[in-house]
Amino acid sequence: MLQAVHAQSPAGRAEAGMSAETACAAMSRLLAVAGHDLKQPLQVAVMAIERALQRSSDPEVAARLGIATGALHRLGHELDDLARSSQLRNGPVIQREAVCLRHMFEELQAEWGGHARACGITLRFRPSARMVDTDPTMLMAILRNLIGNAIKYSRCDGTVLIGCRRRGQHLAIAVYDQGEGIPSSRCGTIFDAFDRGGREHTQPGLGLGLAIVRQTALALDHRITVRSVEGTGSLFSVTVPLAGRPDDRVRRGAVDAAEGR
Repeated sequence: MLQAVHAQSPAGRAEAGMSAETACAAMSRLLAVAGHDLKQPLQVAVMAIERALQRSSDPEVAARLGIATGALHRLGHELDDLARSSQLRNGPVIQREAVCLRHMFEELQAEWGGHARACGITLRFRPSARMVDTDPTMLMAILRNLIGNAIKYSRCDGTVLIGCRRRGQHLAIAVYDQGEGIPSSRCGTIFDAFDRGGREHTQPGLGLGLAIVRQTALALDHRITVRSVEGTGSLFSVTVPLAGRPDDRVRRGAVDAAEGR
């Protein structure tokens, strides 16, 4: 059965949910304060690996070092996302601007492409020249977490597809995976902190990614939805207001075709 869930938190959240939110807030504040100390060894490790990468003449070794570097960069982004999440509770500083999705997709492809290949997953972006009105750093945090989850929960020979579809004066950016799907009984809680959708024993992680997605989307007033079919996969989308016109370097017809219109 197809389920749809909105990121807006319902009134009267259960006590267990509130406890999880409190724990998430405490962890986020801790990471915000300790962020510098946590990221410093990461930067040292990245520099050491990049130096080794420059000196390596073995393509296989170079590929593995590249994957390691990418993983450390993503960990740094995750620390930044957690720190930013703690700041949202005290009134976010949102810097909206017209953002080109093509550039954002290229950056996400570079960030996640190597990891997806190492997992045996095909990562595909349908090109879009649309401009959207958002905070680019915060939207990147949303998409980064959605793509990371999609790769994590996809089957090893599956495909993760990211594409756009226009909805009036808004654009829905969708992330689709071919994983196991989410049980209908868990769809209402997957955006809660530390909720793992019933997959605690099969996948590593703390279950904070979707909590960050929800909190960031609420701050931006972007709608988050999820549809999932058990045994088939899941589709998460974030709906963002359009800004201006498509990039002049891409024909309008090509944009509409890429967005499935």
